[in-house]
Amino acid sequence: MTQDSAKATEQPKQDGVYAVYNLREVAAPILKGIPLLLFSRLIRSSLGSFILSILKKDNDIPCVIRLAEDILKEWMPQYYPLPEQHDEVRYNKHVEVSKGFQLGEFASSDENRKKEGDFKYHTSQDYVEKYKSGELSPYQVALAVIKATKDSNEIKPKSLNAIVQMKEDDLLQQAKESSERYKKKKTMGPLDGVPVVIKDECDVKGYPTTYGTTFLAALDGEAKEDSPLVAKLRQGGALLAGKTNMHECGIGTTGYNWHFGPARNPHDLGHFTGGSSSGSAAAVAAGLVPLALGFDGGGSIRIPAALCGVVGLKPTFKRCDMDMLACPSVGHAGPIACSVKDAAVGYAIMAGPNKNASERNKHIGIPIPPVHLGSFSDSLKGLKVGIFEEYFNDADPEIVEICSKSVKALESEGAEVIKISLPHMEEVKIAHAVTVSTELAAGYSKYFHKHMNKFTPESRVSFSLGQSFSSCDFLAAQKVRRYAMHTLEEAFSQVDVILSPATGCTAPKLPKSVEKYGQSNLSQTANLMRYIYHGNLCGIPGVAVPVGYSEKNKASGSKELPISLLIQARHWEEDTILKVARCCESNVSHKKPKVYYDILEMAKAEPMD
Repeated sequence: MTQDSAKATEQPKQDGVYAVYNLREVAAPILKGIPLLLFSRLIRSSLGSFILSILKKDNDIPCVIRLAEDILKEWMPQYYPLPEQHDEVRYNKHVEVSKGFQLGEFASSDENRKKEGDFKYHTSQDYVEKYKSGELSPYQVALAVIKATKDSNEIKPKSLNAIVQMKEDDLLQQAKESSERYKKKKTMGPLDGVPVVIKDECDVKGYPTTYGTTFLAALDGEAKEDSPLVAKLRQGGALLAGKTNMHECGIGTTGYNWHFGPARNPHDLGHFTGGSSSGSAAAVAAGLVPLALGFDGGGSIRIPAALCGVVGLKPTFKRCDMDMLACPSVGHAGPIACSVKDAAVGYAIMAGPNKNASERNKHIGIPIPPVHLGSFSDSLKGLKVGIFEEYFNDADPEIVEICSKSVKALESEGAEVIKISLPHMEEVKIAHAVTVSTELAAGYSKYFHKHMNKFTPESRVSFSLGQSFSSCDFLAAQKVRRYAMHTLEEAFSQVDVILSPATGCTAPKLPKSVEKYGQSNLSQTANLMRYIYHGNLCGIPGVAVPVGYSEKNKASGSKELPISLLIQARHWEEDTILKVARCCESNVSHKKPKVYYDILEMAKAEPMD
């Protein structure tokens, strides 16, 4: 069903309102190269407000205000996407389960359900087992990561561009210290000696934080301390191997970066990785590291993970304590990993206790449940899976087919599929767009006066859009947020998880014409973002897990591009979505990316210390 031509499909009533599937295609020109550069200048001229008014009208941005004024007239806006009422029963359940959860035991347990003979990434557990046996040392692995990263950035004619900052001496020093801990049998945690990379919008001590730009690092200098998330990884012994490429300012979904060059998809270097956590997903998919940190304000963990064929977990809003320059009400932090179990381990560490978290989060009004993975290994018997059919089917046919097979496999393991509906999808999409673009523009506004021309043309266009929304637009979007959270609450009263494809298309082709000035392709962006709006606007957890590969990409003819399923649940139910993802993972034959580095094999050729 195409979005621009099909009539809206009526669904059963919810609270007196028909649940109509009404997502539409975005109406905007595709601009790239010099035309985009010229448009970015025009939109900030005296004609800019007129041009933006046409774009808003063509895409019916006022639908948010109409919904807010008509159906939601008596509803109050809601800014933070967390339940307003404290559910004491569910909270106490999480507390009880967490008492028996030991991360070390979980990390060392045998939970690999991948098929024998199938391609398998080296997991964090594989690294740790090599270290404990004395077969390899973290120092050897660090040397291998350095060599592999250099090689990946020198591939001709198209380099991977996943890791854009690496301090070799610092990495080797970390590795030496980890090697000593293994010799003394005094390791710091399940990631001790495991290489991890960080998206470059998060502070790592000694590194500049660029946010995908060139000028912010020069203005702010090197970070003097780790961000809370990075500190947790470091305290667990992880080797902080560098910082990864990203879509500038996190403002797009392709992963394109004008300054550092585009991160490329390891499954086909002629294709985008997805973004904005592009380098994190590419680094994991290429085998450079088993785990990376990403951030997600509009699919930026789940989209690149899906396009690169790895696992991307966006936890519940505020689950992972973080500092972000922008997107305070839609931004999330979480892991991108080579396996579901690695995503679970990374999540448990990132979301673990933080001595400053209670003070930083006191304004949210409800207690955050303790982290656990209690149901990770449980069967799916009795699990209720919700599917909004019209929404599920609104992706490329091959994606729908493969994701449907994955759902059938879950049914064979005991899950029960229940039809659900989610009303006013178009308004939810627009509410998210208004919120995220306004917050991005506000977050970076202090740089606009002196440095606007240092941003990419695509960023300038997006910032202009964000600045154009009125306070009425923003407040209406927050009313729609409250309504969307209410409709999700209704859905989760019937089901445990909601399933959909992770993206509407596979990884788009990266044309040479975009490499100099980038591109603005809002239709493609909407296709990639089709299934992510509720996750960010309403703060619920979601995980993208690979479930198959395309036979032929219709846009480019490329074969074997990854296809992923998105699994979402109510707030704080990360263990439930990871349980389902674990089962999905076990039912798939995984393919080795065209660009892949076997770090553990490479490390054998390096000196022990």
